[in-house]
Amino acid sequence: MTALFRAAALVVAVFAAVLPHRLWIHLPAWLEIESAALVSGIGTVFVAAAVGIPGFLAHAAAAASLANETMIKAEMHRIKDYNGALTQGFSGLSIFTFMLTPVGLVTMYLAGTGTARAIAAWFDDPVGDPILTGMDTFFLRLWQRGETGLSRQARRLREGPDTADRIVSGSEAGIPDCDFVVISTRRKPGWDRGVAVLTRTACYRIAEPVERTIGGRLRTLYPLSEHRDLEVIRRSVHYDLPVSARSERRD
Repeated sequence: MTALFRAAALVVAVFAAVLPHRLWIHLPAWLEIESAALVSGIGTVFVAAAVGIPGFLAHAAAAASLANETMIKAEMHRIKDYNGALTQGFSGLSIFTFMLTPVGLVTMYLAGTGTARAIAAWFDDPVGDPILTGMDTFFLRLWQRGETGLSRQARRLREGPDTADRIVSGSEAGIPDCDFVVISTRRKPGWDRGVAVLTRTACYRIAEPVERTIGGRLRTLYPLSEHRDLEVIRRSVHYDLPVSARSERRD
C-alpha cells in the first residue's frame, strides 16, 4: 500500500511541478515536487513528441498530397509555367511550415519549456511552466495593487482631510525623550528612524515614528531631537517648521 501511495504521489508531483514555483511551498509536504521536477520536465518533452510527431506526419502527408495534386492538374491542363521542382521543394519544407501551425507551435513550446525545466531541475534550480508562472506573476501583482489601493484608501478615510502639521512638546505627546514632535496627517516620504531633518535654524534627527488616533483621526507622530553629536548624516530631508514652532525654538 505504501509503494502504491508513493507511486501515486510521484505522478501527482510530476503534474504539480508545472505550477509556478512560488506555489510549491503551499502544497502538501508528501508531494516531493523538487524531486519530481526533473521527471516533469523530461515528461513534457515526451508529451511534445507525442503531439508533434503525429502532427508533423499528417502535415507532411497533406503537403505532399497537395504537391502531387498540383502536379497532376498541371499535366492535365498543360500548364506551361508550372514549376514541378518548386512545388516539390515547397513540400520538402514541411518541417518549417509545420512549426507555424497551432500543433507545431504547441510542440515547440512543450519541447522548449520541458527541456529548460529539466535542465533547471538538474542544476537544483527548478521552475514551473513559463506561461503559468507569467500568469501567476501578472495576477499576483494585480491583486497586490488592488490590496495596496484599498489599504491606502482605508487609511485616507481614517486620516481625514489633509491638514497642516502641528508641533507639540515631547511631554505633551507622551514622548519625553525628544525636543518636540511633529504631528502629521499623512506619512512623510523619507521620514524614517535616524534620518536627519534640516531646518532653517537647526538639524534634528528622527526617532521611531508613532501612529496614534487623535480626535478620531489617525495621525503620524515624528519625534525630533536636535542633532548635537558628531554622527555622520547619511540621509536627510528638508523641512520648514511652522512659524509658531520657529518662535518657540528661538525662545
